[in-house]
Amino acid sequence: MWKILFEFLDRIFAIVPVKKWREYLRIQLLFDYRRKLNALKSGCPELNFTNFKLAKGGGSIVFILKDKITFKVRKHNYEAGTFSRFDREKRITDALRPFCTIKIPNVEFIKLGEYTFYKSDFIPGKLLINIPFKKIKRYQQQISQQLAEFIYKKSFANPPEIADLRNSDIHEGFAWNHGDMCSNILINPKTMVITGIIDWEWASYSDQEREFRGLVRVRKKMQKIGLDKTTYQCYLEILKKNS
Repeated sequence: MWKILFEFLDRIFAIVPVKKWREYLRIQLLFDYRRKLNALKSGCPELNFTNFKLAKGGGSIVFILKDKITFKVRKHNYEAGTFSRFDREKRITDALRPFCTIKIPNVEFIKLGEYTFYKSDFIPGKLLINIPFKKIKRYQQQISQQLAEFIYKKSFANPPEIADLRNSDIHEGFAWNHGDMCSNILINPKTMVITGIIDWEWASYSDQEREFRGLVRVRKKMQKIGLDKTTYQCYLEILKKNS
């Protein structure tokens, strides 16, 4: 859907008579989509960009090539700290991956001209927030159990390679948190098994309650379902079982 819309708007903006207006519209509304695509094609000639998909969310746009490779890039290239934010995310995901019971992205960086792309393998699945309410409710316990096991394993991880990213003010109950899982849970819509947790940009070492709040934050559907409460209950049961 996003690719069709961006292609359509790009053609419309091409007929805007004033160059600076054309540039403004393409940067502000399409996030330099065409230049970023051309940079990818020039820098990765070995890849097939036929029938690629486009996704948009948060502060980035994502090019998905035949459901095998994804390239994420910041919407606005002038944003300060783009590389440092990507680098921080990569360090955290690399360090936590061995402890995770759910797949998380394996990331590398590609610098193409003025753009820094975040390359990872494609994780199949549909965003949980896009699954119908009744179906999520029907499989709520199964989903919560998977999330609770994921949070439990990750909570006791303390990889030394990212110790420097921990907050200096550390309290009991702090753990490595994704912090924004609500919009970033991928699930197999047929089996309702979680296939991946993506977009770790806001991950941090912080109060673990943040992780449970992040399951429903900004999503009224998830709040109404009460995914945070059932996941927390499953988490407590795992703690009790392993104590």
